[in-house]
Amino acid sequence: MAKKLNISDLEPYSLLTPVDNKDAHYVHCRVLIVCEGEKTEPNYFRSFSMMKNSSGLVFEVNCDGGGINTIQVVDKAIELRDKAEKQGNPYDSVWAVFDRDSFKPSAFDSAILKAEAHHIGCAWSNEAFELWYVYHFDARCTELPRSEYKRIITKRVKTFGYKNGAKPYMYKKNDERMRYLLLEICKCSEKEAIRRASEQRKKYNDKRFHTHNPCTTVDKLVSLLIGEDKKFNKEIEKSLSKK
Repeated sequence: MAKKLNISDLEPYSLLTPVDNKDAHYVHCRVLIVCEGEKTEPNYFRSFSMMKNSSGLVFEVNCDGGGINTIQVVDKAIELRDKAEKQGNPYDSVWAVFDRDSFKPSAFDSAILKAEAHHIGCAWSNEAFELWYVYHFDARCTELPRSEYKRIITKRVKTFGYKNGAKPYMYKKNDERMRYLLLEICKCSEKEAIRRASEQRKKYNDKRFHTHNPCTTVDKLVSLLIGEDKKFNKEIEKSLSKK
């Protein structure tokens, strides 16, 4: 029986020494995260050691002269996954990340359903990704317009005395230190944020995702990246026997 592997500490090829010390196994863990062109989500996910130390990839979908819709994000995730498989270097998990924003309800719902149909993980938020940050501080169960996220995050961080140099703290999108700020400065619990998001999501039991507000599934992807996704961990451990 091999020792339990800590997914969050994976190196590109992590040596796993069995208890009997007669053999050695290697695991190559690859995660693909496809985000909209905004830097908020890509910067956040690049801060995880899982993405820094493994051969995972955070891919940003950009479009010249126009915005990106939800379906395009899912389509890019499918395209990159299939390409990697054809090259004989598949990803262990593939995710599409997008927000409700101002997209039509039908487009938002269709993107989520398409991701499910093609076995793509989907980390969506209604209304915006910053809802995931808010869950680090509070359990939110009433509809929250995206204009309120910045105010709430700014107010809560300020209570910890944090400043941008000599200036008062003001939340800004694309902050590369956001995860550090939440966990190290504000001492928030990532696992508690996961619990809050998960509990809120249980209140919805239909496929009309555009009506699920507030709601996010970002916690599912974060659970995987910090080694708390038991199903994913078992799949990786199972792959060891094939190496």
